[in-house]
Amino acid sequence: MRSLVIEDEPQIGAYVSRLLGQLHGIVDLVGSIADARQALDNFKYDLAIVDRMLPDGDALQVVTALNQSPDRPAIIMLTSKDAKEDVVEGLNGGADDYLGKPFEPQELLARVRAVLRRPRLLAPSVLSLGNVELHLGSNEAVVADTRILLRRREALILGALLMRRDRVITRAALIEEIYGFDDEIESNTLEAQVSRLRKKLAELGGDVEIRSMRGIGYILRLATPR
Repeated sequence: MRSLVIEDEPQIGAYVSRLLGQLHGIVDLVGSIADARQALDNFKYDLAIVDRMLPDGDALQVVTALNQSPDRPAIIMLTSKDAKEDVVEGLNGGADDYLGKPFEPQELLARVRAVLRRPRLLAPSVLSLGNVELHLGSNEAVVADTRILLRRREALILGALLMRRDRVITRAALIEEIYGFDDEIESNTLEAQVSRLRKKLAELGGDVEIRSMRGIGYILRLATPR
């Protein structure tokens, strides 16, 4: 997972960044609208934590712009501008959640987990790479023109990999994305599910490969022609 923290107070920004680091992802910190736009132009983010009042304006304009993007991240506004009308304006402007300052760290992390579990309303209904497609919401995949119904967790794994194609997703981040809080996970459960998914894609002639990155996680890429 890659997160963007847009916060002009260095101490608060560093603190929020450390909190998000507990989610085993990459966290980028910027302090202005201009720097936020540059970061968003260069990287794809899964989450944005946004302070409203920045030196160069109200960051709600960034949120509104992000809301029009098919690759929009989950967005939480974290700001001292927390009057009722401000909250309404922020949510109507495209934020998924709105939290006032000061805040409890565990509440922020709980809200982060909640918005990351929500389906993105503007997300595409089909994810694809090469001759592999995943139809979101139905667990149905199409591999080399053959339709197959995947197990629920296989579909979640494939979806997470397709959303981050050509980028490594850590094992911890993948586990957090596809399992609930109450699920009991044995040490080799994820590896077994990835192995089954990899086998199904190969048997149907999929032209993608799920590569294991030893000690890190997985990456989905187009297979190298032999």
